[in-house]
Amino acid sequence: MSIAADLLRGREFRGIRVALIARLLVIIVALPIDQTLAAASTIGQINSLIGLSAGFVAVGLLLIMLHLTHRVLLVGLLAVAVDIALMAGILIGWWDSIGGTAVPTALMFKTAMGGLMAVFIALNALTLRPLYPLLAAFGMALIYLSIAALAVGEPRTAWTNDYLTAYVGPAVSLPQLAGEFAILLFVGALVVSTTFIARRLSLEGIRLERANAQLGRYFSPTVRDQISRAGDDFLKPGGRVQDVAVLFCDIRDFTRLSEGWRPEELMAFVSDYQQRMVDAVFAHGGTLDKFIGDAVMATFGTPTAYPEATRDAVEAAIAMRAALAALNRERVAAGKPEIQHGIGIHCGPAVVGNVGTEDRLEYTVMGDTVNVAARVADHCKETQEDLLISGAVRAQLTGPLPARELPAIAVKGRRRPVPIFALESSEG
Repeated sequence: MSIAADLLRGREFRGIRVALIARLLVIIVALPIDQTLAAASTIGQINSLIGLSAGFVAVGLLLIMLHLTHRVLLVGLLAVAVDIALMAGILIGWWDSIGGTAVPTALMFKTAMGGLMAVFIALNALTLRPLYPLLAAFGMALIYLSIAALAVGEPRTAWTNDYLTAYVGPAVSLPQLAGEFAILLFVGALVVSTTFIARRLSLEGIRLERANAQLGRYFSPTVRDQISRAGDDFLKPGGRVQDVAVLFCDIRDFTRLSEGWRPEELMAFVSDYQQRMVDAVFAHGGTLDKFIGDAVMATFGTPTAYPEATRDAVEAAIAMRAALAALNRERVAAGKPEIQHGIGIHCGPAVVGNVGTEDRLEYTVMGDTVNVAARVADHCKETQEDLLISGAVRAQLTGPLPARELPAIAVKGRRRPVPIFALESSEG
């Protein structure tokens, strides 16, 4: 089952629960009304009390069954069956209270059964599954037609075409009954179609929620909100050139370090490490571009460029350094060896946007700035430094900075070497 379908099923569960509770309230309200209508017959009052109490117990048991088993479809179908049985029971109880077989069956049409049938149909719309109101409407129509068939076949039925006589007297009007039945069918069709639309809208809402949640895997909460407000304009192939800061971070000697680890142990370690690094990135407004094995690629100044992006990238790297120190303290306490990583940062113009098709997109950053940042991060292994920044990054940082200049490095495709600075730890 897909995540969207599972979430929709959860909403159906809540809808059926609300519908069952609403049925209990309807029964509670109907009981004193029905007792008043049946006041002329003690037997009628007893039958009404027994019937509605049985309905109350049945609905209560369905509510318990729903919470114990979570069998949404079965409970929904049984609830429809209870609705039909309650409707039939209420009508028979009322008819019996005014005389039963001593009075014409057609007098049942003198009740407000059409409105009550509509209530039962509407209750099933709360479930967000069109099947339930459809079955309820079919059941109510069947009750209506059954009473009509009995009335037509009964010699005592008095028929009239006069509306006033039908309204205040014992006679019934066939055109009026046909109209009421048509209205009942219309209400049923309207509720079913509305439930279908509500289900579709709910599913679309779930998908949008999922899409918004997925954005949270790549962007900080502030950036995610900006993207959500941008709407469909963001979710299109294409890109633009803008100034960004790119950060790469990977574990040093990871292949040797992970030798002999069980797969689940390896995945748990990498997930824990990357989660700590991504938390630091998000805390400083960065964007997670991708995971490359154990490495993390993050960008700053995306999707919207801003002047402090490079400063945020450096502060995120410092936070990542602190996060690794905390992780190492935990590892040492557990008798495990410390790990080291290398972080490289470069800034400059890059192409930012969605790569791919409308069906499958990947938001990424491409260009020379990305290549240089990756090369700076790789240079950490050669220099045994844990945090290196390029000269372009150093030039954008103001104020005192414990940065030590190292020999420039050659980058493939570049005529001039790239100045490199080691950012020293404040603990050192």
